Amino acid sequence: MKFTRALFSVAIAAAFASTLFAQQAPSGYHRVACIKIKPDKGAEYSKFSEDVLHKLYQSLADSGFITTYYQLRSVIPTGTSAQCDYLLVTMYPGAPQKTLGPDELGAVLKKAGITITDQEFVYRRNRLTDLVSWDMFQNQAFVGGSKKGDYFIVNYMKVANVDDWLAYEKKIWQPLAGAMVKDGVESGWSINVKVLPRGSDLAFQGVSVDVYPSWDAVFADDAKFYDRFKKVHPDMELGTTMEQFEKLRTIVSSQLYSLEDMVTAAK
Repeated sequence: MKFTRALFSVAIAAAFASTLFAQQAPSGYHRVACIKIKPDKGAEYSKFSEDVLHKLYQSLADSGFITTYYQLRSVIPTGTSAQCDYLLVTMYPGAPQKTLGPDELGAVLKKAGITITDQEFVYRRNRLTDLVSWDMFQNQAFVGGSKKGDYFIVNYMKVANVDDWLAYEKKIWQPLAGAMVKDGVESGWSINVKVLPRGSDLAFQGVSVDVYPSWDAVFADDAKFYDRFKKVHPDMELGTTMEQFEKLRTIVSSQLYSLEDMVTAAK
């Protein structure tokens, strides 16, 4: 059995290389846009992403407007029933920046060497994609790293008391994730809280991310998980520890993404 938190919680119920999110420090604020690609526009979107979006976000990173940009492609689930085909993650060095206005967008496009106007950019984007959601998160803890080509398991969590959940994540899973990164089982891990919109009536309030270096690593058995757990937490029992997680949060959904593109400030 694969001992990630997501799959382990399923068992109990039945019986993100660069430092992950480190570029966000100290604020941790990041915007996540969920988009769907319009029918038969996949190849055109890929070219738009490569020719326009990458250059645009590189210019924004080099200017300090953002620190990092991730384009995550949904691997499981996919198809018309999948809520998102891509997650576009934009990380900020401080407080979140206001969305660029037409004149500002036009200036950034020009600075990036992109020979289209702001109106043409919006037209092409809207012809290729639909925006499903636009949420603001704040990173609370991370370990390890991520690089282009890595796989992300994103766990969406319903949380009754965010402070209690975060405290337990930092106490139990953060050092355990650090050990898994050290042993090469994972590349990175993070926990994040939804800032806006927020409220107890939302489908989820928190997100954890487990980063793996390859497809095989996602599904490989971690035969040393129990030994690693006892080394990190010698005074704790595995089953009761995980049962406490079940009391603090419910995993609404776990989804698999690949890091298709990544931008940081040029050095």
